[in-house]
Amino acid sequence: MIQAIKNRLWHLLEGRDVSLAMVYGRDGRILWHCGRRVSGETIDTGSGFPHSAIRRTLTDGAALEREDVVDLAEERALPASAQALFIRSLLVLPIGGDLFLYVDSGSKDAFDRSDREVIRALGELLGDTLATIAGAGDGPAGIAGTSEAMVHVRELVARYALEEDPVLLLGETGVGKTYLAGLIHRHSGRRGRLVSVHVPSIPETLFEREMFGHVRGAFTGADRGRDGLVAEAEGGSLLLDEVSEVPRQFQAKLLELVDSRRYRRVGEAREQTADVRILAASNRALDAGPEAAGLRADLYYRLGVLPITIPPLRGRPEDIKALVEQHLDLLRGKRPGSGFWEVALAHDWPGNVRELIQVLKRAGIQLEGPEIGRELETVIGRGAVEVVDAEAVLSELEAAIGSGASFWDTAWRAFLDRELNRRQLRLFLERHHARNGSSLKQLAAALNIEPGEYPRFVAALHKYGVRPAKGRW
Repeated sequence: MIQAIKNRLWHLLEGRDVSLAMVYGRDGRILWHCGRRVSGETIDTGSGFPHSAIRRTLTDGAALEREDVVDLAEERALPASAQALFIRSLLVLPIGGDLFLYVDSGSKDAFDRSDREVIRALGELLGDTLATIAGAGDGPAGIAGTSEAMVHVRELVARYALEEDPVLLLGETGVGKTYLAGLIHRHSGRRGRLVSVHVPSIPETLFEREMFGHVRGAFTGADRGRDGLVAEAEGGSLLLDEVSEVPRQFQAKLLELVDSRRYRRVGEAREQTADVRILAASNRALDAGPEAAGLRADLYYRLGVLPITIPPLRGRPEDIKALVEQHLDLLRGKRPGSGFWEVALAHDWPGNVRELIQVLKRAGIQLEGPEIGRELETVIGRGAVEVVDAEAVLSELEAAIGSGASFWDTAWRAFLDRELNRRQLRLFLERHHARNGSSLKQLAAALNIEPGEYPRFVAALHKYGVRPAKGRW
């Protein structure tokens, strides 16, 4: 929806009705603009727009409509001809709570009645969209919870969706960083897709070629060129999950990508330009010292322009009911009964939202009857993952692979997210191994792994000790 609104504003720009469109916050931060050149990140430090008119909206929060505006620049050293900004028409509309949409015609013809109606409609639509993103979280567009912390998180998601700078998502394992990244991407209006990179799963020796790709002949065995994950995310967003695990020797090149949107494929002299937005996530307390966490300080500060910290579930028990209700379908038709909420609220949820979701899945599979009460305790605990019906888990994976999904997006993701233990993953691999002549290459093909990803596949099997043994089936 946000992209549709941007497209309409750009269409007006192309028709020369609009000279500048800009969104800024009540704190004075410029979030987005298109059209006439604008410099600076805040209203106070920026230029290219009438400061006096905008400062008035920051003071009273009201809409503003003016014609024949003259704004004198504050840089008195400039010649007189460059100090004045002449604008025939401008409109400022409050949107999304503490945000404003600014639109002006520059020195071109003033807005006519039709232009004004279109701009107001777009402003209302943009405001409604942002309000939906920052809403109560009852639907898929939000993040469930009524706590003050989660209300703040939703507000940040709504604001950061409009920006192009990197977003750094911080929080313990299982709090929902990947889900949050998906929301930011979905509402950013970017036309490309979100490509998620689980950094620890890529061997250091393969990291640069996985990220940037390579040209033919770049190394032994490179009989053809291959695009990397950055190219896959073209026009969209690139999520670096567990960014503190990025190999040290690659971090300077990642910083260059973040700063200039430019990179080189392995073995290629010519630079590529990447239209990607960088999102990063970490479960480490990076604010305690990026260097101690394995990140260069300059890279950390560049990635952390727009930070969001998601608090652990144990610190916001008032959100548990909303989260359960959001995922009631996992109970397979059963309802929370007497004692259910007492048990749920008494647990510390060390695995956070991910653990809660897995407990609901297990309860839906294992517990009998139309209601679930205090017996919820039987599927909560450190050893609960071991009592999951392994065959049910493996059957779901088999179905996903059979429908064409990649091993990386199914079994491997479940393993890294601790939804699948090492024993279950090895069992899954050994069954496929036996069906494919005990050949790792045939196994990789059967798991929908691209030929160029075969070295990564073998390296991952060795690194995590899940390489299937011959002759087990």
